[in-house]
Amino acid sequence: MTITQLRYIVALDQFKSFAKAAEHCLVAQPTLSLQIQKVEQELGFDLFDRKKNPIITTKLGKEVVEQAKSTLKEADKLFEIAGQWKDEPAGNISLGIIPTVSNYLIPSIYKKLQTEFPKVNFRISELPTLTIIEKLESEEIDLGILATPLKIPNIVEHQLYYEPFVVYYPKDAKEKSASVSMKHIEKYPLLVLGEEHCFRHQSLKICNRNALAKIESGSVETLKRMVDMGIGVTLLPKLAVDKVSDRIVPFQTPEPAREISLVYKKGFYKTKILNKLTNLILSVIPKEYHKKEKFKVIGVSIAQD
Repeated sequence: MTITQLRYIVALDQFKSFAKAAEHCLVAQPTLSLQIQKVEQELGFDLFDRKKNPIITTKLGKEVVEQAKSTLKEADKLFEIAGQWKDEPAGNISLGIIPTVSNYLIPSIYKKLQTEFPKVNFRISELPTLTIIEKLESEEIDLGILATPLKIPNIVEHQLYYEPFVVYYPKDAKEKSASVSMKHIEKYPLLVLGEEHCFRHQSLKICNRNALAKIESGSVETLKRMVDMGIGVTLLPKLAVDKVSDRIVPFQTPEPAREISLVYKKGFYKTKILNKLTNLILSVIPKEYHKKEKFKVIGVSIAQD
């Protein structure tokens, strides 16, 4: 029985499909199927019920899968220890990132990930906060990038930077100044993201709005278009704004901001990759956002996120 075979078993248990498991493992489906059959022959019992659709892991198979996960974790630690003797980190990293961060951060760092981590295979998924937390706890992903503080017992928060909120006004707005307070925007309908986004709940906290906003959307770009039509105002993450405009106005000091962190489950051991990834991300974030002194950090609620 090999490490590769154990990876195939865990993947099939996760995806319940030979095709999806093979795609995840970057091998041909017949190869994955044959290797799992070899393990079953070696053990003397079936790990999976292939007659079901989707495939079901047998009772004994579940025990084998759990042991395989434990074995793979220990094997990965051995590779990580070996990697400490080299300059270059290696291995696999699954990264979940919330949409309101990924839309500007991933384009900024993607090429650098390839050049600075040539031996690391990154799998990046755009996911809402609650899904990232669930996948971290089930060990389906290794790291998350999202808004904090979350204060979840089993999750470690590695703070990266602090991103201020800005107001996006319609074209014909009359009351605009160099910076805004609540009184400047409270008379405008507030447009926010949908329930699955923590940015929505932070926006409502900042604007002291408990009622439903006039329009909810799953996309920041849609909200901006609605504002362009004169329907209301919206709040945007500062780093997602790619141009200077008198319609994009900061809040008065202390500016409300969100804390963006790398998060991981306790026991995460790939510290070399974590530290290098932290430095890479901070290299593309303006230095004035690295510390929170001048900002008022808005908390996150994941009950609704």
